[in-house]
Amino acid sequence: MYGLLGESLSHSLSPLIHALFGNNSYRLFETSDLKTFFAERKFKGINVTIPYKKVVAQYLDEIGPIAMRTGSINTIINRNGKLIGEDTDYSGLRYLIDYYSVPVSGKAVLILGNGGAAQTVECLMKDLEALSVNKLSRTPKASNDFYFTDYQKVCDCDIIINTTPVGMFPHNDDPLLINIHNFPRLKTYIDLIYNPLRTSLFLESQDNGILSYNGFLMLVAQAKTAHDLFFDKKTPISEISRVYHALTRKMTNLVFIGMPLSGKSLYARMLNGKYHKRLVDTDQEIEAAENMTITELFRQKGERYFREREFDFIKSIYKSHGLMISTGGGMIQNPELMNLLRQNGLLIFIDREKEDLAQKQLKNRPLIASVEDLFRLYEKRHPLYEKYADIVVKIPPGDQYHHVEIEAKINEYFSR
Repeated sequence: MYGLLGESLSHSLSPLIHALFGNNSYRLFETSDLKTFFAERKFKGINVTIPYKKVVAQYLDEIGPIAMRTGSINTIINRNGKLIGEDTDYSGLRYLIDYYSVPVSGKAVLILGNGGAAQTVECLMKDLEALSVNKLSRTPKASNDFYFTDYQKVCDCDIIINTTPVGMFPHNDDPLLINIHNFPRLKTYIDLIYNPLRTSLFLESQDNGILSYNGFLMLVAQAKTAHDLFFDKKTPISEISRVYHALTRKMTNLVFIGMPLSGKSLYARMLNGKYHKRLVDTDQEIEAAENMTITELFRQKGERYFREREFDFIKSIYKSHGLMISTGGGMIQNPELMNLLRQNGLLIFIDREKEDLAQKQLKNRPLIASVEDLFRLYEKRHPLYEKYADIVVKIPPGDQYHHVEIEAKINEYFSR
């Protein structure tokens, strides 16, 4: 029997990841009674997560050389009753660093947090010859560990790596740990969190031109190493990329944005046969909830009421994965709402020229009574669509469908 040991595991993707590596007997072990769990030893191999990466050491017969150095254990193998602890997070993070060609040698690294994962990161950064490695935490424990309020002492860093659970599902709305603007030299941000795919701090970094990476690839890479330890085998390194891209494709919401009449709902329906996600049309959902059309809703209750219902609906789904979402054209004007959609979503801008949109029938559009209204909205919203889009698909004039081009751009994004 194989699985993941932790305290709260409802959000874990580990069973799915290990199934993709060929292990279908991987399960979740939620317990607060470690003494009994290890006394029974009813497992062949387990991974270990928050909050047990340090405390499990006392139950082991042997600790591997990397885990001995990092002081963090996330993988345990049962070899004929002998429990051996390893740290596969080290190799997982090393794979991520190499995959994205993150320059570490000679760079100043700042780690957020000082738990077990932080110890692994610190060890790897030193092995990769970082110029300096410091930490910010709530309870400093070492000479290179500072309170978050003392960030000025370490603000000249080149790389920040978040090892805390702040912003992790289901607490996506946690306040930011740091103000990214206080780190003027920052070039790379790595967040070990993978759910959501982009935390609020990740988005803040990305929006300020900082190369930003989540912990999903690290999670898959360390799982491959753990899988090999469980079964005493050597899985091809290419399997990491296969599993990672399959899971990214599965987990990411596809979010269509663009002007009214641009074809968002049409392309969401056409492409959903390829991606097999739960189809969500925000306007239709609001109409069903209010039992009236959007036009009637605007007329009877006003735009402000409608925008509040839009926001409430997005709040109810933004933490979810595996959705195909067609959005209302006006959502783009609410930055808070857009950042919620971005956390787990790939935003696809269906970009039609305003002259082409003007050829469509303009009926039943509460904010578009004339071509002039359409052009005015276009000029106001078009820069915002471009700002938030991960993918821009320019749709030429005419009645031809362009789902093939959209699918190609989505697949290109997922193959990175």
